[in-house]
Amino acid sequence: MRVFWIGFGIPFAISLLFPLAIVLSLPARTKPTRWIQNSPPFSIYMLSAFPIAVGVFCVTVGNFNNVFEANTLGSASLLWIAIAALLVLSAFGSVIVVHDFISRPLGPYVLRRQLATEAFRLEMELRASWTSKSTEVDARCGDYQKLIQFNSLRNVFKRGNPVAFVYLIIAWGATMFVIFFFWYVAVIILSAHTIPPKTISSLLLVFLLLTTWLPTRIHMDWYQGYFHCPDWLRRSYAFWLGIFMAIASFFFVVFIVKPEAIVIYCTGINAAVFSFVGLTGTFKPEWLRAVAEFFQATPFTYFAAAYTVILFVTVIIGLRILQG
Repeated sequence: MRVFWIGFGIPFAISLLFPLAIVLSLPARTKPTRWIQNSPPFSIYMLSAFPIAVGVFCVTVGNFNNVFEANTLGSASLLWIAIAALLVLSAFGSVIVVHDFISRPLGPYVLRRQLATEAFRLEMELRASWTSKSTEVDARCGDYQKLIQFNSLRNVFKRGNPVAFVYLIIAWGATMFVIFFFWYVAVIILSAHTIPPKTISSLLLVFLLLTTWLPTRIHMDWYQGYFHCPDWLRRSYAFWLGIFMAIASFFFVVFIVKPEAIVIYCTGINAAVFSFVGLTGTFKPEWLRAVAEFFQATPFTYFAAAYTVILFVTVIIGLRILQG
């Protein structure tokens, strides 16, 4: 259990930097807590599902470490090729993280104080008039998008505040873990070792916990884009990727792997959520908007209480898997 808590504690502690950076960097008049509440990939996922996934994965690797033997893939040369592939994927993932950060408009919370003042003013104006369609509103939307988009890594250092750098550090660290996880699973599949059923169930749980990032990212995309980008949902890569992964993982887990009941339950919930989001976003987008607006309008104390429940449940699920 010590391995689990170490694996859980390190990403949890690093992720705490995000809400702390927002509270310390933003003036009170901008209501910093709303940016914490409406950035669930950092305020919910990175403080609950992700550290649980890291903890479970660390225990799994400790219990089944044959993958790191020199003859795992039949020869030492193939293992070195796998390690080279891991390095290439890590470099590619780093590029994706930076590109995702600088290529899309973000909230004013990532700008330095003097630059953020104008962005916060425009943001509130556009949120108040987002249903209006006029040339003037479109022009202000364009100004807002230019103001909150970095376009280059150099601009991040020039215009970004501590939140921007914490955002990048957390996103990069999470991406590196995801890359290593899928690399590890691929090596296991290609290896000649017999994989214990317990290891399969644990890795599936890690995968399912990782996919819960997708709906949290969709909400963040909505909050940061609905008032100045009408087609924010269609442009959300997390939306389309989430629908595919949820449905594919459901059929793979239930009908092919046939793991423990608790993993099937988690998979079913995950697939059901994305099916609802996908169908609702296609046929009744106003319902999806109502759900998102209810979430973002919830008082922060209620949000904190709900998060505590989520954290408690995810910890219990993780411990349940580890204890068998």
